[in-house]
Amino acid sequence: MQTERPRESGNTHPKGASALHRVYEQLRADLIAGQFAPGEKLRIEDVCDRYHIGPSPVREAMSRLAESGLIVALPQRGYRVAEVSTAEYADLVEMRLKLEPDALYRSIKSADIDWEARVAGAYQRLASAQRMMKTGSAEAYRNWAQEDRGFHTALISNCGSPWLLNFCRVIHEQTARYHRSRILEGIAPARKTEDEHSDLMRAALDRNAQLATDLLLVHIRSVSDRIGDALAHSVKESAKSA
Repeated sequence: MQTERPRESGNTHPKGASALHRVYEQLRADLIAGQFAPGEKLRIEDVCDRYHIGPSPVREAMSRLAESGLIVALPQRGYRVAEVSTAEYADLVEMRLKLEPDALYRSIKSADIDWEARVAGAYQRLASAQRMMKTGSAEAYRNWAQEDRGFHTALISNCGSPWLLNFCRVIHEQTARYHRSRILEGIAPARKTEDEHSDLMRAALDRNAQLATDLLLVHIRSVSDRIGDALAHSVKESAKSA
């Protein structure tokens, strides 16, 4: 009679897989929301303490996040948060301007009731998170960043190209690292951003593909110009104090 093989230890166990998913998503969200400083060293023990989880899923989560570019693996020295630079930010914005409007245009041209429901629901969640931003708490910003990403994802979700969606997701995550603290510091006025989102939502639900893509281009450029100027200023100030 064949005996049952014992389950392997580690992430193949359902509990291990669940723990990996949880720490991966929490750490990823905090990296995008700017809860760690650019270049900050990430020690396995500190991450374990922060999320109350063991080292095995933490190591696996950090390895995966290094593949996405949110953190950087240091040979024999663990990990650190990815640095920021004016050159990288300009490159990311240029790629976003090329890909995301195209994805939005395709989504609207193939619009259906399910897509409209996703866009409307995502916008309502974003508007609610926007109101909570007035509290100025880190949690409120983290929620806003998540809902902002959700709204943009909903807008392009009907484009019909999994590859295009994946490229847009990666670029949006990377640019979000530059946006987080700058918005809290007032560089990107919340009211202006809120109005741009509202106009974009209405154009999309009206199925006006050209207007929506034009508004998206204006929105991306509007935010990126403010962030780019603030980033350049920050780099100059850092150079002076060095």
